[in-house]
Amino acid sequence: MNLRIISFLAALLISSVCGTQYLFSAYSTKLAERLDFSSIQINTIGSAANYGVYLGKPIFGYVADNFGGKRPFFAAFIIFIGYFCLAMTYEGNLTPSFLLCAFYMFIAGMASAAGLMSSLVIVAKNVTSFRGISLGAPIALSGLSAAIFSELNNIWFQDDTYHFLLFLATSTGLCILIGSWFLIVVPPPIINRETTVVSFEEGNSSSCNHNSEIIEQNNKFEDTPLLQNKVKEEINIGGWDFINNNDAKLLAITMFFFSGAGLMYINNVGTIIKSLYFSHSSDLSVLPPIYELQNSHVFVLSIFSCLGRLSIGFISDMARLLLKIPRLTFFILSGVWIFLAQLLIIFYVDDLYKLMVVTIFVGFGFGNLYAITPIIISEWFGIKNFGSNWGIIACVPAFGGQLFNLLFGYNNDQRQRSDCLFYKKNKQ
Repeated sequence: MNLRIISFLAALLISSVCGTQYLFSAYSTKLAERLDFSSIQINTIGSAANYGVYLGKPIFGYVADNFGGKRPFFAAFIIFIGYFCLAMTYEGNLTPSFLLCAFYMFIAGMASAAGLMSSLVIVAKNVTSFRGISLGAPIALSGLSAAIFSELNNIWFQDDTYHFLLFLATSTGLCILIGSWFLIVVPPPIINRETTVVSFEEGNSSSCNHNSEIIEQNNKFEDTPLLQNKVKEEINIGGWDFINNNDAKLLAITMFFFSGAGLMYINNVGTIIKSLYFSHSSDLSVLPPIYELQNSHVFVLSIFSCLGRLSIGFISDMARLLLKIPRLTFFILSGVWIFLAQLLIIFYVDDLYKLMVVTIFVGFGFGNLYAITPIIISEWFGIKNFGSNWGIIACVPAFGGQLFNLLFGYNNDQRQRSDCLFYKKNKQ
């Protein structure tokens, strides 16, 4: 098999396990119950995984821009250690400290960022045409990680959180380790220049033109942008110029609120399901177990996030080409999906059956957001510093997610205290 294809498949394998931070809601309530963590503490643990991913992206983006793609062998061991230690803590074999649990999730997130960024850089180096599609595939697969593992949790582990966390540690570590062996930069084919000269001397103009085109393509191998736009190729804004750029600041602030609201729901949908489950008016015996509902929502979130990532690039391309609609419109639209989800959960959702609509909106909007933003960055600021620029913007959601998660945790803790006091008062 062609080495380029093998390397691309290895990138897909690694990417498919680099989005497991979105799986947290599938086991967060069990973790909180077993270790007696409050809502704020469990939200801090969930946010730590996001911090690891988002703060890791600027680091590994910079490394990718300046040193090229590297095989992420170390990421395999780090992600294994993170989830393995979390499983041992859950089982009672390690100190049940929420700060240590947050650290375990943080390093697992860092490993995910390293694996994904390395995969994207090597794919970009190996694929000189259709880069939008080739880069979109690993990005979409990373969004599908949670769906894959939540379904496996449903089928194989059901309510066995300890063994599921062990499986998560082993499978993610092995996939990144195996993929790293085959994740290589394949040099462009060497052109036989003598053949070109002979063809020219014989007057074979078609052969000469063909070989000239190949040579020209290979000369542009390292510098071909994701978007074929000669005007945009000249743009090169990075470093402090990027940080001080007003457009970049506006993009970062908007990303803070859009992604923060989305991450709040993603990290806490398990808690929301649990609250709605016990407030359900009908007989609880007719409802599926809580873990099945949690896994179902994580699965749907992941599926629609993947669909959002796959579709928005093509749709925005066609809209700009045929209707002259700028890509920024679709960035705003992604925020509209997430905002509508928040309105639905306030004014529409009053039972478990209606919550799935919110999950679909958040998943699709979040997927749109994470696919359209890097494209906008590459067009507005150039591709020479794309890894570093996207890494800087990609770390903003860690802060937005933390703020919104803390607000949710504080509100949930206050609500539980009021319900408890109300129950005691009525009992007396």
